[in-house]
Order: sequence, then C-alpha cells, then structure tokens
Amino acid sequence: MILSSLAAILLTGFPQNPPASATPANPNRIYQLRELPRRWVKTPKTSIPVWIMDTDSKRAEGMMFLTNKEVKDTEGMLFVFPDESPRSFWMRNTILPLDICYLTKAGRVLNVAKARPYDESPVPSSGSATYVLELKQGMAAKLGVKAGVTLKISL
Repeated sequence: MILSSLAAILLTGFPQNPPASATPANPNRIYQLRELPRRWVKTPKTSIPVWIMDTDSKRAEGMMFLTNKEVKDTEGMLFVFPDESPRSFWMRNTILPLDICYLTKAGRVLNVAKARPYDESPVPSSGSATYVLELKQGMAAKLGVKAGVTLKISL
C-alpha cells in the first residue's frame, strides 16, 4: 500500500483519491459529503482534498447548510463547469464564511473573493472561469491561493 501510494504521488503529483468523508448525514442537504467524489487540488503550499460539484444540481447546493464540524480547514469544494464563462456565486443558506476562488480552465486563479454567510449579493469572477474553489474564509491566504497563481487540479 505504501509503495502504491508513493507511486501515485511520483506519477501524478497527488496522493491517491482522498478517503470519503466520515461525517454524519446532514438532514438539510440533498448531496451528503460522504457520497460526493473527492479529488485533490495542489496549492502553492500543499495538496488539499476537495469535494467535486460537477452537475447543475450539485453546483446549486454547493456548501449550503455545512458547518465547521463537517468541513475541515484544509478541505474545499471544487465546482466544475463545462465551459469557461464569467461566474457569480452567492451565499444563500451558507453558514460558513468562505473564500471563493475563481479559476481558468488552466487552473490560474483569476480572483479570490470573501463571502459572508447568508449574503445573497452576487460575488462575481473577474473574468471567465471553468472552476470555482470554495474554502473556509482565510484559508486561501494560508494556502498561498491568490490571483495569478496556478493550481493543479486532479480530476
């Protein structure tokens, strides 16, 4: 197992797929974290596990109703869109303050916006994005995620 994990890191730059979340069911959510696929995003400082939101309905739910107990500081949610286009997010039913990071198809960070819990004001990208990475507020800076940086996304 150790050799296969080491081989995965050497070949791809990422550990094997992160384990499924062990959090209990959240009765307010359609998509439970433990049921969502998880992959890795390599930031300038480390690789973090992310839940993949790759359908309209998953992207619509996003991080709604999630609490500090369900999301670790070093976890995120990656929204995957089929095209590169200007994006805008809001915080309906979202309890946690978030950093919303807009990325191009190549993984370059366009901008990082701070979003307040329950705020339904639009939080726009500064250009056309294919990916949106949501992190607990303050984690983007701690992980070195800022405009102009390129992240490696393992899908």
